[in-house]
Amino acid sequence: MHESVVLAFDMGGTDLKCARVSKDGDVRGFKSVPSRALEGEAGIFAAVRAALDAIGGPLGPAVAGFGCPGITVPETGVLVDARPNVQLPLDFPMRAKLEALTGLRVALDNDANMAALAEHRVGAGRGARVSITVTVGTGIGAGIVVNDALMRGAHGGAGELGHMPVGLDGPACGCGVPGCGEPLAGGAGLAAQARAAGIEAQGAREVFESAHPKAAYLRERMVDALARQLGCAVQLLDPDVIIVGGGVSQAGEALLSPLRRALDRYVLTANRRHLRVVSAQLGERAGVIGAGLAAWDLLAAPRS
Repeated sequence: MHESVVLAFDMGGTDLKCARVSKDGDVRGFKSVPSRALEGEAGIFAAVRAALDAIGGPLGPAVAGFGCPGITVPETGVLVDARPNVQLPLDFPMRAKLEALTGLRVALDNDANMAALAEHRVGAGRGARVSITVTVGTGIGAGIVVNDALMRGAHGGAGELGHMPVGLDGPACGCGVPGCGEPLAGGAGLAAQARAAGIEAQGAREVFESAHPKAAYLRERMVDALARQLGCAVQLLDPDVIIVGGGVSQAGEALLSPLRRALDRYVLTANRRHLRVVSAQLGERAGVIGAGLAAWDLLAAPRS
């Protein structure tokens, strides 16, 4: 029985989720502890130890999956582009540190990639050849799966759809890319613009529910920015399905219906003919499920 599960972790700016995951993506013993991501290396790895204690340590194969924000080089496991909500230096040997701490081989990848892998294989993208999973939360995260494998790019940085320079005249993004669409397409940007317009909104969901006269315009502008980003991705990748997750996706059809209409403006007829735009199915467990599936892939792969 113990051979049927692996350890999986999904680290965010607030929480570190962990579970045991089967080959089929079934989750057992799901736990969450504070990630301590702003406390640097010491805090983050103390959180990993706390998660190991909470889940009870490894029971099956000596592998684990770990998703975290930022870009990691697949061959080396080095974190080369950390995010502001995870306080680690550039060129940080994340995989080596995790393997030393856990005593396990670790499959390491970006957290959005892990969620995309899960949705593709066992969630809303099941059966697709090419899927794009976009997480619309505070910002925009995305992962691309082609023929059942993550598309990581030459150096681990593929899928950064949120930071494409789509030429929008909006607030500057902290990424430094001129014309980056994330400040308009992400939930944090939408909420900030709403507050500036006199709308009481702690987050994007309140803007989607608001009857304020200016709320409709802000929603339309946000959806248009997101559609421009996704439209570029569709033209490049010709996916079967776009899967929309994250906190803003809780708006449901209030987001998806106008997003589909906006995509019609930015996608060639041939590429939109069979394109589906659907809600994610796996919720907050997507990242940890994907990390588990990645660990199973690592176990099956020949050692280099």
